[in-house]
Amino acid sequence: MPPRIPVRFPWPSKSSLTSLNSSLCLRTFTSTPPSYALGPESPNYIEVPKPVQPTFPPNPIVKGVLPVPRSVFKNRGPHPKDTADFISQTTPDALPHNVPRAGKHNKLRDYVTYKRRLAESRKQALRDGVAQLHERKTTTERLHLAAWNKMQAENRALAMAPPRHTDVLTATTVSKTLQDYLHNKLPSTSRTKIVESRRPAFQRRMEQHAAVRRARLHDLYTNAREFIVDEERLDEAIEKAFGTEEEPMRWDNEGRMWKGAEGLNPWHGPMPDGTSDMLQRLKTGEGVGLARERVKKVAEVLTGGKM
Repeated sequence: MPPRIPVRFPWPSKSSLTSLNSSLCLRTFTSTPPSYALGPESPNYIEVPKPVQPTFPPNPIVKGVLPVPRSVFKNRGPHPKDTADFISQTTPDALPHNVPRAGKHNKLRDYVTYKRRLAESRKQALRDGVAQLHERKTTTERLHLAAWNKMQAENRALAMAPPRHTDVLTATTVSKTLQDYLHNKLPSTSRTKIVESRRPAFQRRMEQHAAVRRARLHDLYTNAREFIVDEERLDEAIEKAFGTEEEPMRWDNEGRMWKGAEGLNPWHGPMPDGTSDMLQRLKTGEGVGLARERVKKVAEVLTGGKM
């Protein structure tokens, strides 16, 4: 059975084997692995690889947090708590007539002296506590204000710092005039010229919009008498457009639509004129009627009315 040693022992070289203690029972010539030379009760019985770089234990977890300190120096009286008046009035000294005198009542004198000593210790503790709390408060506020000022100074310096050389070289190529316009760096005269040059165009555009609104309002006013506002006028419009069941609207051989015609669809007559036929009639002087709508629009514009 292989010998059991309490801990893992680094196997030495042959030259140092002679100086080892014989109680370890090290066998020079053996095929047993080093881990087998340890008993199961040893922590090194199982070979665990160790990293080359040592690891450090993590920081201990802090259980609980400190409470938010109460505002001790919140003043609700006439005397601030960080002044000598508050200390003197809170911890007044003993009055002379309360000091016990030497006499036959020694036990009472000892008791009063003991109470006075406790009171003096409480007063001194209160004085020291108020002073230390005020010092801690002022120190904390000073450090907080210094950190805030430092952060503001760093942010201001970063915001006002010029662009880095690498950013300038790798930035997208934009004209300097456009960059000045985007960053509002154009001189006042240039911006004034741009605004003044665009003002007439803006006025013309607004006048065009106003003219379109007036024309549409005028058309709405002139066509108001033809609006369908009840069922009777709706029936009349339907009968005028499609006819009645006894006399429906039909088409004649010339493609015109009227009551009493023979055709059931627009294709009852000849094929309608194409673009070439219309152009031919215009060239031959037969298309005078095609300009009737245009003449009507010209007359409406000149007279300002509605035909």
